[in-house]
Amino acid sequence: MMWTTRPWRTLAVLAVLLTVVSLPAFADWGKGVAAYQKKDYRTAVKEFTDVTKTNPDFAGGYYMLGLAQSQLGQTSQALGNLRKAVELDGDNPQYKVALAQVLIQAKQYAEAYSLLKKVKPAKLAARQKGLYALLFARAATKTNRPQEAIRVLEQQTRADPKNARLFQALGVAYNEAGDDARAFRAFAKAFSLNPKDYGSGRSAVYAAIAAGRRASASAKATYYQEAARIAKKLASARPTFEHLLLAGETLLGARNYSSALTWFEKAAAKKPQNALVHFYMGQSYTQLGKYDTAIAELQKAIKLGADGKLRRQVYNQLGYIYDKKKSYDKAIEMYATIGNTSKVNEMKAKKEKQKQNEEAERQLEEYKRKIAALEAQADELEKLGQVEEAQQLREQVQQLKAAIKNR
Repeated sequence: MMWTTRPWRTLAVLAVLLTVVSLPAFADWGKGVAAYQKKDYRTAVKEFTDVTKTNPDFAGGYYMLGLAQSQLGQTSQALGNLRKAVELDGDNPQYKVALAQVLIQAKQYAEAYSLLKKVKPAKLAARQKGLYALLFARAATKTNRPQEAIRVLEQQTRADPKNARLFQALGVAYNEAGDDARAFRAFAKAFSLNPKDYGSGRSAVYAAIAAGRRASASAKATYYQEAARIAKKLASARPTFEHLLLAGETLLGARNYSSALTWFEKAAAKKPQNALVHFYMGQSYTQLGKYDTAIAELQKAIKLGADGKLRRQVYNQLGYIYDKKKSYDKAIEMYATIGNTSKVNEMKAKKEKQKQNEEAERQLEEYKRKIAALEAQADELEKLGQVEEAQQLREQVQQLKAAIKNR
């Protein structure tokens, strides 16, 4: 899953950072800080460049210059100046955090990870610890160390339990670690803390679906119900096609087929040419026993160009329905279209069995007719006083009934 946190905003932590930077008594520094705070980054770059020229051993000048350049997208220059700040004052953890932030922007995750491992979070101010945790988690996750990311993020979420971004990042880390259940809980928490973070909401739904597919029958239902709860919130708050489809998909998984259809119909109204939504509607109608309506929806999916995996799913569903309808020739046709030979053979066997059953039924009806005729004949013979002949016929009737019973 892609990392979905917002772009890092150094300005948000600037006030904290400035409290520990020695403030030199010259005009260029003050002008640079004022320009940075006004988001006039070009002027800030000019002023802090002058600071580094007049004070080449002052780490704070390179630090602020790097921050301003980063805001302008001058990543290479920013990295150079932030590295200089760290070189001049290696004991300042804030400089390392800022350098790591730009390294991550430059996708240099291995270097960012190595740098952040050297930082002791205890030395950071409270507000900076959250940023450190987010940066470390991203660097660790991107270098295949999700468990390290989880450890740092779990610790920080305990210290800052209302920070939605921390829980969102924790969800990403759990996802990378292959733990769908915990990923779901983390994403769900992020979404509950920030209901406008639709990305976390969607991630929670997808994680719940993934967890449900691997869970036992009872747990599966719970995951799909939780996924449906969040998906319906998403669809109600922002009724995009994706959200409407998710609401239907999760309700389908929760076996609430009528409610699923309500959301699928809304999704189809937005994108009537989408084959997937018609496939889902076909599945829902199948589960409700409305086979002809299901067939119509699945045929729409085919006409709309369902291909690849979806095409195979559609034809398998059609084969399943025709099997239920005992239309084995049609079932064979559907399965054969996608090369599902095992199902084709199964349907042929069922067709042969059906033929045998029909022949057996025909023979049974023939026996019943013979029995009825013999019993009627025996009654007539008894009326005529031909008791012995009647008894012989009744013995034949009993033999025929025994033959039927032993079939």
